[in-house]
Amino acid sequence: MDCSKKRASAVGDLPVDPLVEILSRVPAKSVCRFKCVSKAWRDLIADPHHRKKLPQAMQGLFCHTAKESEAGLSYSFSFIDLVPRSVPLDIDPCFSFLTELPEIQTLVLSDSCSGLVLFMHFEKQNSTTLGYVVCNPTTKEWEVVPACGAPTSEETYPCVAFDPAVPSHFNLVQFLTGDNEEFLSVHVYSSETGAWSENLIDEQGEEGQFPGWRNVSFPLARLYPCPFINGFLHFMVWDQDETKIVALDAQGKGRRMIPVPHVAEMGVSICYFGESQGKLHFMTEKILNDDHEYKYKLFIWVLQDYNAQEWVLKCTVNSHEVFGENSAKEGSMEFEVVGIHQDRNVIFFTHPSGRHKLVAYDMDREELCTIATFDDQEWLMDTARYVPFF
Repeated sequence: MDCSKKRASAVGDLPVDPLVEILSRVPAKSVCRFKCVSKAWRDLIADPHHRKKLPQAMQGLFCHTAKESEAGLSYSFSFIDLVPRSVPLDIDPCFSFLTELPEIQTLVLSDSCSGLVLFMHFEKQNSTTLGYVVCNPTTKEWEVVPACGAPTSEETYPCVAFDPAVPSHFNLVQFLTGDNEEFLSVHVYSSETGAWSENLIDEQGEEGQFPGWRNVSFPLARLYPCPFINGFLHFMVWDQDETKIVALDAQGKGRRMIPVPHVAEMGVSICYFGESQGKLHFMTEKILNDDHEYKYKLFIWVLQDYNAQEWVLKCTVNSHEVFGENSAKEGSMEFEVVGIHQDRNVIFFTHPSGRHKLVAYDMDREELCTIATFDDQEWLMDTARYVPFF
């Protein structure tokens, strides 16, 4: 009898595949508890092949906001629950279990991946980077990662790479760029070894589909996340005056370049780049001049075929149709996309009247709703998905 048959008989003579399909629709916390039923259940759920079929649904957004007062800028965290529920989630939306640590001074939300949230850790006085904190909001577990030892500046951009199917470790990838946005260094931290790598730029040549770090630059890096899909981090670069996406493995090696959707019309700008439902999404914005009245149109593209690099136009959104003609201040109605839902065709952007209101637009229903409103002196800096990981 093979292993799969043993597992099937141990869980009540149910075939494995239908059982995994059922478990994929069960809340994460319940699936975690099911591992305690028996060794057969534990092995079934912990199997890396099955774990990939048990993705956890996105529950909400962590928000990092700044507020101006006479004492200066202050920062805070909050949580937007996107799922109707009778019992609140058992999470700490303010991350007080981190901010109360004596060695923590200032936390800045930097990235999130598959249930882990990454913070940069700064000194209060001079904004010197002390290192990073990787946190699991579900279990309230955390790990402090030291600075990599490379020269630090405001052009330091970290990303976290984490595969729930291999939960024993995570990687951090840190980019350092110069005044002209050129890459100076790329370092990778492995939680398995507890050490940073040497500068990977010096080790990579010009072979393969990736042309090399010396030929590309990192534009507007703080505005875009680095989606982690199928074992690769993806980030945007300039390559010979063209916008492209680099696929980088978790060890920091460039593997391929993906052209972004070709847009022939003038007046189009990059708006957002991210991941939803396991696919890369790219959003562009075009300014329309309609009878001397400026309007904005958002184009949402999806990389339908990753290997063939086939982009498909998924949806278009008109600012006047969504917000109404009188909803913006001083005639400005541009889209400022801050995120896209992991599991649904929903995008999140700030209201054109300012970064004091966060809205969600359902592409399927063509409906808009406000999901958060902040104080007049408070504005949204960044968001991070909350995906339970037990």
